[in-house]
Amino acid sequence: MRAEQIQAFIDVTEHGSFAAAARHTGVKRSTLSAAVNALEDSLGVALFERSGNSLQLTAVGESVLPDCYRLLTSASRINKHCQQHLQGVESQLCIARDDALPEAFWRQVMHDLKQRYPLTAISVYLLPPQEHPQFVLRQTVDIAFGLYTAEGVSINASNLAPVSMFLVAAPSHPLSRLPNVTRDDLAQYTQVCLTYDQGDKLVNEALFSANYLGFTMFEVIRDAVINGTGWALLPRPLVKEALEGNRLCALNHDLTLDSHYYRYLEGENLGVVATALLANVARFLGNMR
Repeated sequence: MRAEQIQAFIDVTEHGSFAAAARHTGVKRSTLSAAVNALEDSLGVALFERSGNSLQLTAVGESVLPDCYRLLTSASRINKHCQQHLQGVESQLCIARDDALPEAFWRQVMHDLKQRYPLTAISVYLLPPQEHPQFVLRQTVDIAFGLYTAEGVSINASNLAPVSMFLVAAPSHPLSRLPNVTRDDLAQYTQVCLTYDQGDKLVNEALFSANYLGFTMFEVIRDAVINGTGWALLPRPLVKEALEGNRLCALNHDLTLDSHYYRYLEGENLGVVATALLANVARFLGNMR
């Protein structure tokens, strides 16, 4: 019993005759007939009742048809898995990332990767960038993407692009009414900032004040600022639409802020899928400039 024999059986069943199957598949009628006959011989049963040019599935032919579909699917998956292995395509990819880039981008890039590499199992873990190095070091993830300051980056991280940062507040917030915002002005109001785990304790990236509200995700920070809870320092890709839609205001200031970069950390050598993901992230960041 061979895969091409199973395929011939299915083709003839779906098209109703050897002649119709030959027309639709481009395989010679004699080739289809020989394949089905060989399958019947190997199984020791008749799969069709033949009457002139008419074909009808026998009871056993009808009962084995669903398993024939399953067998062909399994054979196809086996072949694709082996081809992926030969091409260096990972069977599994574990990713850590923050949410400094818009979720719409990540949804699309994950969809595209699964369409292109359907047999690669992909896991995505969302957590602050400060926690990425330990996950890569422990080999919990294969690659990690995140926003880092120049001082806070891991030695093994590689730059993808600098990222502009904005001090933002809701249009109704008192800071948005000031022509120029100082460090003292910011210290009077709640900063909504990033919180992350460091040595079994939570650390907050508050800039100028002990008055803060910490979250582990940039999007939650942004939404809290839109809601008027406080002000925040956020990456341009994440606030661009809110600024253009007047749901956020960029505060005017002359403060010196740390340089931020979107970077990636990798474990072992990158495979095909991880390399494709990396290229997509770099392309997106390039288009954001």
